[in-house]
Amino acid sequence: MTVLLPQPLPSTGGWQIVDWLDQTFTSAPAAGGKAVITLDQLDANTRWQLTHAVAFCNTTASPSMRLYLGAEAPVALRDGTDAGAFNVSEWPMGLMVPPSQALLAVWSGCNDGDVATLTLQANILRLVTS
Repeated sequence: MTVLLPQPLPSTGGWQIVDWLDQTFTSAPAAGGKAVITLDQLDANTRWQLTHAVAFCNTTASPSMRLYLGAEAPVALRDGTDAGAFNVSEWPMGLMVPPSQALLAVWSGCNDGDVATLTLQANILRLVTS
């Protein structure tokens, strides 16, 4: 009797989770009512799958916060809150930051001198080629 064993498929490459991000980013003191955090651009073979974010601003005002991909523009808007002093976002399926892109968080309506923080949790994926 011959028993056929499963054969492995050849590797085709693709995106694989290689690390986990849990980091807090801090703005410079707000000026002109705005606090801004600009994250570094991702490498061409790296993308982030954001799963959780905490937006905070040490203010007595009621700022809003907007999260942009690359630039502060309506077409680049990815998420935001009108409760920018403190709010939490959850993305169960992930909010993707594509390769070669950067995130920009902008708080508007701050007092000058206020400092904002953005805490992100994400899966870090890397493109694996065979």
